[in-house]
Amino acid sequence: MSTLLTRILVPLDRSTNAEAILSQLRRIVPRHDSRLILFHAAPYAPWASDEDAEKYLRRVSFQLTNEGYPATHLIRMGSPAEAILETAAAESATLIALTTHGRTGAARLVMGSVAERILQASPLPVLVCRSIPTNRCRAKLESEPVRNFLVPLDGSRPSLGSLEAVLQLARPVDAHVTLLHVTEPSPYDGRWESPDECLKEADQTLRDACIPAAIEHRKGDPSEEILKAAEEKEADLIAMTTHGRSGPSRWVFGSVAANVLRAASTPLLVVRNCIPAASAVAGTLKRSAP
Repeated sequence: MSTLLTRILVPLDRSTNAEAILSQLRRIVPRHDSRLILFHAAPYAPWASDEDAEKYLRRVSFQLTNEGYPATHLIRMGSPAEAILETAAAESATLIALTTHGRTGAARLVMGSVAERILQASPLPVLVCRSIPTNRCRAKLESEPVRNFLVPLDGSRPSLGSLEAVLQLARPVDAHVTLLHVTEPSPYDGRWESPDECLKEADQTLRDACIPAAIEHRKGDPSEEILKAAEEKEADLIAMTTHGRSGPSRWVFGSVAANVLRAASTPLLVVRNCIPAASAVAGTLKRSAP
């Protein structure tokens, strides 16, 4: 089983928009193996009702458990972002999964800003998606297989930080991976790591794991090209790290991830912690293989 999917913290605010993340999780989480921890951050307010939140979480967790996705639930007082991060640490979560759009009204959870704060601060991988478009049936979405992964890389070894998570998710579902490198215009002529070498290393690591992969090069603004590629290739998941190369011609991965998050209709998996090289992932994969 993927260690990434062992214990998943799922923040919910009792809205159908926030529940959209559950539809995405049903597409990638193996039944009976992972545990979902449904979480609600209760505001410090006299009108807040923990009883209503408790009933809601109990109902959703019961439904998920009956479907084969073992679920528990928690409620904690505090501001959403801080409460989510603290609970993820306390519960030894391996992944945080949430949407960018929550409930509306005076007591709304502003999931867009919460999601961005989580991406900036979480040491854990974060899976985030926008709420499902009204013209798309959730049951149909959940029945669609996850087949195409888009992995943007800036050509540096630190940007390979999402590769281990991609390996864990792509192998069980026989997904195809596109490694995308975007060259952005720069007045600087520094000596940086060769993008081709890093991309080839990532490609070989995927192929060694029997995951079909392809390399694609584009020119332009990284955020815009990532969004275009995701649409053109009908990507089911975009996976990237928030730290890229250093130097004048770097991608500022934190801002690129945030820009993609605000506009993408495709779920985004963001890994903040970086690894030194794709070869390290290959070594981990070989050691964990039966």
